[in-house]
Amino acid sequence: MAVREAFTVKTPLYEGPLDLLLELIEKRKLLINDISLAAVAEEYITKINALDALPVAETAQFIALAATLLLVKSRSLLPMLELSPDEERDIKELQYRLEVYKIIKEAGRGLSRLFGGAQLYEGSWREPEALFLPDKSATLESLRAAVNMLIEGFPQTLALPRVEVQRTISLEDMVENLSKRVTQAMRLSFKEFAGKKEKTEVIVGFLALLELVKQGIIRASQQKEFGDIMLESDSVSTPSYE
Repeated sequence: MAVREAFTVKTPLYEGPLDLLLELIEKRKLLINDISLAAVAEEYITKINALDALPVAETAQFIALAATLLLVKSRSLLPMLELSPDEERDIKELQYRLEVYKIIKEAGRGLSRLFGGAQLYEGSWREPEALFLPDKSATLESLRAAVNMLIEGFPQTLALPRVEVQRTISLEDMVENLSKRVTQAMRLSFKEFAGKKEKTEVIVGFLALLELVKQGIIRASQQKEFGDIMLESDSVSTPSYE
């Protein structure tokens, strides 16, 4: 019987066994946010799809390790997330199961160190008993569905709406612009100055007009109500005919 090759994680930042990846993350030698758990799960699904039979023990180990990584990543991405009592209970139950799994795994390593080498005696062969029997409803499809649900539960990146803010000319800039135009033209109508400007700019232009009149820099006159406003300046420069 051929020995099945152990599952190896392959990402840009890490390549190796899944349990070693978890150990490095717990020791803060790798950042959980830099590892794509979706890619790891997809890679494992591809592997088991290529097998003739479902590797129950290996799959159970993968789910336990993946659940631990998911828990660590969720808390890293959402440290201030408020959970409901049911969600808190589910997380505590998951943590308890993962701690039990960790204890069993460490105990297994200890037994391997004690009995992994050559022994002074050799016991009689005994057919190993099944210590774990999967539920009869456990199939490859149900496992795939469970992993997909796990992936769908990963935190999603929220796309913030884009808002374009138009630049509005300041009153100071408008005062300077209007003063310059009146000085160059000697006599200028406000309607000519406003031209095809936006409504907001016309309002700022009118405020600039009032400020220049208040300071005595220009004079303003109006022949009739609601008529055009004529602007003149005492300080006249060379006219510009642009």
